[in-house]
Amino acid sequence: MSINRIIIVGVVAGVTALSLGSNALAQQLGSKLSEKITQSTTIDPSAKADVTKFVHQAIGNLNSTDPLTVRSGREMVVSSMTKQQVNSAFRPVFAALILPDLKKIISSASPFQATNALEIVKALQCPDSISLLADQTAVKNQPSSSVRLVAAGGLATLRTPIELTSGQADGILKTIASSLIKETDWMVAAYDLQAFCTFSTSPQVPKASQAFARTAFVNALGYLVTQIRKNPTEGSEMIRAVNRGLAIYMRDQVPLATQADVAAIMKALEPTLKEIKSLPVPSEELLVEAYKQANKTVDTIQKTFLGGKGSASGGATGKPATPASAPAKK
Repeated sequence: MSINRIIIVGVVAGVTALSLGSNALAQQLGSKLSEKITQSTTIDPSAKADVTKFVHQAIGNLNSTDPLTVRSGREMVVSSMTKQQVNSAFRPVFAALILPDLKKIISSASPFQATNALEIVKALQCPDSISLLADQTAVKNQPSSSVRLVAAGGLATLRTPIELTSGQADGILKTIASSLIKETDWMVAAYDLQAFCTFSTSPQVPKASQAFARTAFVNALGYLVTQIRKNPTEGSEMIRAVNRGLAIYMRDQVPLATQADVAAIMKALEPTLKEIKSLPVPSEELLVEAYKQANKTVDTIQKTFLGGKGSASGGATGKPATPASAPAKK
């Protein structure tokens, strides 16, 4: 057997052993809460010991310096909260036990550990976990843009098994709005805009808060476009966030919203849409394409909803609105 053959066989054997060892270790480190517990409305004394032990193990794994162990800590909670039946009343009760430790990890651990902790927060899906995600979209609370991106992404793809009150929803929306105006990463800003879109049509959000989300969406887009014009050198990349926010509203929210709501939001967006069309295009090649895509999205919106020249079309009815075509996500 040649030396190269020996080396290859040795490497394959080593990788196979490592893979098998990793799988075995993951199984040993990870566990799930039983469905009997997750389907309960409370944590009774007989279950509290099991839940406490489970939380202690998950947090211990998340605090590890070994990536595999950290991932197992994440997966054992995420699996328990997403891959089996979970009573909606159980979520906030369980969250109250694990969130304090998750907050410590998010604020003081490495970005990798913080990201895995945030994945758990996303899976909890209750008012307190949603509020924590919103807090972590702010630069002042979370300096790591990669961690902010995870938090904002959790809000953008929100599911709310437990209904939010107006106070809870409005508080979260205000946090996102205040975070957005300080954001420097266009991808995080895009997810912030998408979060406004999601809240604007979520059936779990009170009607008044849905309207608040629509207003926040319009205001945020206007703010970003104004900043792009004022600071083209630093802010020009934000056109990507603007384009993505508009495209996602067209793709995801327009089919769910009433014609009256869509007509109102399009009318409110008119000044911003015109401003986008008048923005000077930067010389950077990649940004030239981004500005072109933003203008195409604006053209589609104006043609579909504003008659091509700024007058809102469609009757003020309660029927869902359907666009002629939705721009692709960029």
